[in-house]
Amino acid sequence: MGKKDITLNAFLGDVHIFADLLNGCCFQGKTVILPEELLPLDSAQYTSTNQGKPGKKYRDLKKLWYQEEPVAIFAVENQECRDYRMPVRCMRYDADEYERQIKAFEAEQKSVSIIFRPGKAISLLPVLTIVLYYGQEEWTVPRRLSEMIAFRSKTARFREQIPDYSLRLISVRKDMDIELFHTELREVMGILQRVDDKRAMQIFFENNRAAFSRLTEQAFEVIVNCTNSPKLRKYMLENKEGECVDMCRAFEEWMEDCRTEGIKEGENRFARLIQLLERDNRYSDISKAADNPAIRNRLYRKYGL
Repeated sequence: MGKKDITLNAFLGDVHIFADLLNGCCFQGKTVILPEELLPLDSAQYTSTNQGKPGKKYRDLKKLWYQEEPVAIFAVENQECRDYRMPVRCMRYDADEYERQIKAFEAEQKSVSIIFRPGKAISLLPVLTIVLYYGQEEWTVPRRLSEMIAFRSKTARFREQIPDYSLRLISVRKDMDIELFHTELREVMGILQRVDDKRAMQIFFENNRAAFSRLTEQAFEVIVNCTNSPKLRKYMLENKEGECVDMCRAFEEWMEDCRTEGIKEGENRFARLIQLLERDNRYSDISKAADNPAIRNRLYRKYGL
């Protein structure tokens, strides 16, 4: 598990953030699930290996929804990279969880000296797995089991008879409406949506200065790791106040550094272009490139700069 997944799991594992995520993604932001109703569950799930031997897999996050009695089981799988196996992976995760419930039911029946009959009615808790995809590329790999199955001419006639399994996939950049969130999950996901556009990030910060000025350190860790910015971490440490971080002050310092670095990179790029133009005796193009951005960019492309 990478550093980004680790920090994101720690952040989403907070019951307030987890409840906000579920309410935003599943209930249009309505307060249906309360933080105090979420109980931790062991992320380890027992399964069988490809050789049929007992094995163990770990979910990213798994919690029990409890309202005077167990109601449902929620799981979240964080994905930065596209995975074509995801429908089968999640289907197996869910099946293993249902199998665990069945075994627990059977053990309970035996423990109270009740003769267990295979046909006895059993009531399983529903299991919902959300795949939270925060990668840069569009999710073009399968979202459902049927997209992985090769239905050839002889099998096409009974395609509708084959049970399907669909992912509950949320693409942070494409599918997520951050305005449905009511915790600092909104600010964190807002940054993840704009992580490749510093200008968009800056505007988002400016429009939400109050929220970013009281961001928790855990939320800031997610932003630091997902922006791949060691300097932002440095500014975080310098601007920490108690358990909160003045993200606006840290971000302003970071952006100023980015602007300075950008100017230097631009100067170095233009200096290299002049060297190449002089080498090719294209002296008239030097002044044109200096005065006309369109010509300058065309020459950059021509020389692979």
